[in-house]
Amino acid sequence: MIERFAMKNRSAFFLTFLLTFWTSATQAGPIDGWGLFLDVGQLKPVNDDSGREYQGSKIIGDQIDYQFALGDSFSFSLFASENMNKGVLPANTKYGYYKAGILGAEFRAWMGPLFIGVHGGQYFLTWIESLSSYTGLKWSGGSGWGLGLEGKSGWSLGWYKEKSEKIDFDDFPDQRIEGDRFILGYRWR
Repeated sequence: MIERFAMKNRSAFFLTFLLTFWTSATQAGPIDGWGLFLDVGQLKPVNDDSGREYQGSKIIGDQIDYQFALGDSFSFSLFASENMNKGVLPANTKYGYYKAGILGAEFRAWMGPLFIGVHGGQYFLTWIESLSSYTGLKWSGGSGWGLGLEGKSGWSLGWYKEKSEKIDFDDFPDQRIEGDRFILGYRWR
């Protein structure tokens, strides 16, 4: 019941934000500059062979980027994104958290304030027992795509679909990173 209430409130928040954003930004396009975003989605580790998800709960992440406008209809950006979540590995309960993220580049096509983006880069994953005990960063290539809005005011809202290639681990099952990310943020001119 609490989960249903939270989902309804989250949907109402995003709809209200979207409508407010839409009315203030009808003629926007790509803007040069730094962007800082709150990531309320998830990048989750998944067993590469079985498809089993190891995520236990979601915790908020962040993203920073720099966007280069390429005229009125296209842009290119370099970005870094990370989040930390609770997770459980089978047969190894000492690691209770993981950190996942992306270092990448994105190309966007713009239609006024709306954009469609495709990106690729290096995805990373590490399992964490404590601040002094973790598995080390493991890397793999990957790609994703997204849809969003960004107005003249600098406010931005986007949805992204992510998937990495296989990440090799020595002591754990091989994994990949996948998931949906929702970003909300601001770009400075």
